[in-house]
Amino acid sequence: MQSSGAQSTRNCVSCGRSIAWDANVCPYCGRDYRVAMAPAPQKKESAVPVVGGILIILSSLGYFGIGGVIAAGSTVALVPSVGSSAAGIACGVVIVILGVIALLGGVYAMQRKNFTLALIGGILVIPSILGLIGLILVAISKDEFRD
Repeated sequence: MQSSGAQSTRNCVSCGRSIAWDANVCPYCGRDYRVAMAPAPQKKESAVPVVGGILIILSSLGYFGIGGVIAAGSTVALVPSVGSSAAGIACGVVIVILGVIALLGGVYAMQRKNFTLALIGGILVIPSILGLIGLILVAISKDEFRD
């Protein structure tokens, strides 16, 4: 039992010596008690951006099919007037390029990198219901991305 006038002490967690209870720094080893030593809380990663990225990738495959058919000069039921003309080839190439951007967006979404590109990839595949769902999943998981 300590008397009411005696100063309380504690043991330093680094060197084990007795130090004043209100000491901010251990006079023996220099351990600083003013610094918060609590570890930063870890973010829990969910599967939401991965699923969104997979849906965006699956939807982007349609761009490759449609763009490839148009660029190859075949007629498509959606665009029957496009044949082997230069305009048809150019349209097909543009559609394939959009598919590549959407594919990259899906890959980045799966890796939780570059939220902007993942969002653009999701926007490009909105015509597909899977793409729309993928875009929504990517958008709601924005906090999990490392930019």
